[in-house]
Amino acid sequence: MTQPSFRTAILTLLAIAFLLHPAAAAPAPVPGTEFELQPPKGFAPSQRFPGFEHPAQGASIVVNEIPAGYAELRAAFSREGLASRGMHLVDAKDVRAAGGQAYLMHVSQQASGIEFLKWMLLAPRGDASVLVVGTFPRTAPAAFGETVRLAVLSTSLKTTGQPATTADFPFHVATGPRLKVAGRTGHMLLLNRSGSMARTPADEPIYVVGPSLGKEAIGNLPRFAEQRAHQTAEISGLRAIQGRSLEVDGLAAYEIVAEASDLRSGLPLRFYQVIAPDGGGYFIFQGLVGGSIATEYLAEFRRLTASFQRNHRQ
Repeated sequence: MTQPSFRTAILTLLAIAFLLHPAAAAPAPVPGTEFELQPPKGFAPSQRFPGFEHPAQGASIVVNEIPAGYAELRAAFSREGLASRGMHLVDAKDVRAAGGQAYLMHVSQQASGIEFLKWMLLAPRGDASVLVVGTFPRTAPAAFGETVRLAVLSTSLKTTGQPATTADFPFHVATGPRLKVAGRTGHMLLLNRSGSMARTPADEPIYVVGPSLGKEAIGNLPRFAEQRAHQTAEISGLRAIQGRSLEVDGLAAYEIVAEASDLRSGLPLRFYQVIAPDGGGYFIFQGLVGGSIATEYLAEFRRLTASFQRNHRQ
């Protein structure tokens, strides 16, 4: 077969695949973010995270606005860095997307005994970044994975409107004078004393709350909670773990309080976590604070968690 006819055949096959699995005709806004994209056919807006999901295929497209610089995050997404998070880098390249230069990664990852493929787009957003992750089972048809890739690459800034800080959140908490809303990453809400996403000293109190991205079989809740605590980034040496059962907004939950160390500075920290399964995954509540003010802010972490209420939707 000559080169021209081979190329024509490939273009024809791609055109057929596109017609069988078309992307949306127009961009759809991603609730709670400044972005929009073209979700493939069969994807609907998620109520658990900023993005879209296809439950029948076990697929999702998640948009995260991250308060960290593009260069810093790109360096962290090396082959070694991804491997430390349980992901294998298949391929990566520079692309034009999200209004400028971006970085597209193709990775694989095992979760709950299933192998998933991911298209991950990292793009700069001023001093911050946006990370768009399209996930689908390896067993999905190749054409389905291609529509996910095209949807991820279609990400762009909204042409109108700006999201409120907690727009479209599936929950709310009663904030107070000690800890203020600093910002959001997806549907994770972050609170600290300054109310700013600027870097703070390691021993400054910080509290985050939000839903898990997907459904996960938890089984033994205390064991799951402790395993999840050990996965917390930026800390090491989790020790002196104390746990107790409690209830959060009518959900059976499990609290852990422990000692830890800041991963970079080694400063001693008090660690707080609550896991509250809700039938479609779980809500996670985490707090970190330096030892000198740990008692005061542990009480504040508990107050915030006790104030948590889900926004029930029809």
